[in-house]
Amino acid sequence: MSTVQLPFEWAVGGKLPGSGDDYRILACSQGLLSRDDFEEIRTVYTIGTPETLPQVMIAWVGSGDDAHLVLAIQTWSDEEDRRHRKIARTRYFCVPYARIAQSPRPVSYEDLYHALKGCPLPMDGQLVVHVPMLDSGAVAAKVNGMAMNTAALLMTGQHVCVLGGEAVPMVERLRFLDTVAALLPYGMRARLAVSTWASSTAEHKIRLAFTQHVPARTYPITWGQPAEIPAHEEDAYRYLALLGRHDPDAKLVDWLAARTEPLTFGRNGKSRALDLLRGFNPSSVPALMPPPTSARPLAQESLEGLLTECADVLERGGTAEIRDVLGRLDAIVTSRGQLISDDERARYQKIIRDRRLLLPKDGLPEELETLLHEVVRMAGHGVAATPAQPGQTTREVVQPARVSATAIVRHPPPDPVASMKAAYQRGREELEATLRPLQTRELVAMAARRPPDMRVVQIVRDELVRRGGGRDEDPEIAEALREYGYLTDVIGALHPAGDRAQFDVLRDLLRAAYGPELHPKEFEEVFLSSGGRSGVLAAAAVTLFGVGAGEAVKKSVINLVRGSGLDHEIVERVERLLLESESGVSHLTSAEPSGRRWFGGRHRNRRDRPLIPPLTMYFLTIIFVIIALVEFFLLLALKP
Repeated sequence: MSTVQLPFEWAVGGKLPGSGDDYRILACSQGLLSRDDFEEIRTVYTIGTPETLPQVMIAWVGSGDDAHLVLAIQTWSDEEDRRHRKIARTRYFCVPYARIAQSPRPVSYEDLYHALKGCPLPMDGQLVVHVPMLDSGAVAAKVNGMAMNTAALLMTGQHVCVLGGEAVPMVERLRFLDTVAALLPYGMRARLAVSTWASSTAEHKIRLAFTQHVPARTYPITWGQPAEIPAHEEDAYRYLALLGRHDPDAKLVDWLAARTEPLTFGRNGKSRALDLLRGFNPSSVPALMPPPTSARPLAQESLEGLLTECADVLERGGTAEIRDVLGRLDAIVTSRGQLISDDERARYQKIIRDRRLLLPKDGLPEELETLLHEVVRMAGHGVAATPAQPGQTTREVVQPARVSATAIVRHPPPDPVASMKAAYQRGREELEATLRPLQTRELVAMAARRPPDMRVVQIVRDELVRRGGGRDEDPEIAEALREYGYLTDVIGALHPAGDRAQFDVLRDLLRAAYGPELHPKEFEEVFLSSGGRSGVLAAAAVTLFGVGAGEAVKKSVINLVRGSGLDHEIVERVERLLLESESGVSHLTSAEPSGRRWFGGRHRNRRDRPLIPPLTMYFLTIIFVIIALVEFFLLLALKP
């Protein structure tokens, strides 16, 4: 069985025995993902604690170069907490999506689970696991009407839950999730979260899960029955029709597995998925790679021949061919490693130079270009060497992401974002050296890029906080943030509505720009810049202003109205309404009653309500009557 070698970062979540603490991350690997990163993953993808374990959840985190697949395995431990309740342990494994996408053949959810479920966690270094490559024939054999309809239902963009699967073994449920995912372009797994079980009440981002009840805004399907697709979901019907044109055989599964370009479940991603499936032609699509049984032995292939073949294939184009030759090239470079002599490297360097293998390739997917540069540099120069220093052959096979970062930093690309992210992977000193010459406005502009990038925003935020250590440390921060709307759109896109992290990031940026507290003019500058679009930014500004923020808000609104060009009479009326009070309560604060609105419709005006509620008045009257009667009888008793 052919396997692919994948590097994982890991974490363990649970409770300490005998403690009354909540669940949290107890330990994690020392890599790119910190304990806080894993804690965020645990919080966002919490599935609750089911009665039956184990359960498996597969999800995603990050975007762009930082996109990772997450696999979580939840099991019972032999320990109890303070209340003598069994403690569940969850092991989290994160692998760069690009490493899977760059493999000659990707991997399935089920194979990831079996490869990771019993593996020991290294205290030092990276966890490297050999995972079987996708067996498209085995996956295709499990496709049925329920799986096809479920895959189509995911094209609605809504969450989907599977009911009636309580008695189905966990591995069979995982296999079903795998089959559904195999009927989508593989790149959608970079934004797909699935689980063999999830609480119906827990807030999570699981797109497809087995549950006992139907959560809000979720389409239900019943185990063993074809999913019912609502009549108005046209994209789902189109996708199902396209799937129905072909037998769901291994060739279709292989072809979809080769579509590794990351796709979302938003409008653009769904449109792209439909276009891809329309382009499937069984007669003209080659297999993803030669089947493992007929694979050519490495000994029969030479690096010189593979480098030449690679150059020829790149000139012809064709993603499947390029992926195949790069997979074979990577395998032979890995197998030979330090056995490559200096004379051989000199010959390889000549081919690389003459065929221009390291020059940018138009139309080549980013993940394949990254793999191309990595394996070609390893063949010609070794990992630690530059083109001017051939002969070094050390290769860090267990840290492929850092290999790529090393190449980028030593040969800086025109894009400063790529250079900055690569420097981040190499450590604090390299990152500081990369950030030092950048102007504040450049940093903010990089964070404001579309599509939003979580890692870039994190790096920029930390650097701005460092530069804005005091109120007057870097006056450009406030100006740059104001120019880019305080990054509210980007931060809002990265963190869902109601997420505390959105508030924390904006507050950190304001502190970096203005110091630990806002002055009235600064408050007005921030408050008015939001234009009512970001309540989170307004909340962050209010907390930094402190006591008196209400009056500051009123003054800011008055100044905004004064500069609006409205008729003088209207301006005066607005000022009067904002500044006047009725019974000590300003109109600004009494316009909307506080508390939750349980019913729709218009709010009643406070003046329509009696000063004392009727029920309270009733009880007060009874008390006064009782007191009067007691006094009356006391007077009678004391009368001579």
